[in-house]
Amino acid sequence: MKPRLECPELKVYRYMNARMELEGKEKQHYSFLEKGLEGELKFDSLLEKLEGEYLILKDILLDYQGNLFQIDTLIISKTTIHMFEVKNYEGDYYVDADNWFSTSGTEIKNPLSQLKRTESLFRRYLQFFVPL
Repeated sequence: MKPRLECPELKVYRYMNARMELEGKEKQHYSFLEKGLEGELKFDSLLEKLEGEYLILKDILLDYQGNLFQIDTLIISKTTIHMFEVKNYEGDYYVDADNWFSTSGTEIKNPLSQLKRTESLFRRYLQFFVPL
């Protein structure tokens, strides 16, 4: 298995941050990317304790009929596939009509919608590429 690496976008932000003072949305996005990787690495360390026979795949980028989608972690056993979308949010959030907000009122992407989209595309991907 390949180790989890930072995404190319995070690499660019790290280079930029080392050479200049990031401000505003750029600084916020950079922090978001760093926290995301930190959460995924913590999740990976928890999986090291998993017992049994599993295949663990990390950071999978797939294309199904022109729809790119990314899966943080797949755990495959003989009978089951478990898909994980890892988030590393901090603070308090609330949900209003399927929209997610921080307590400051900033809207964030609904992680459940993202997972539902990924799950649907992955299911169709499997049906197309892995005939039953």
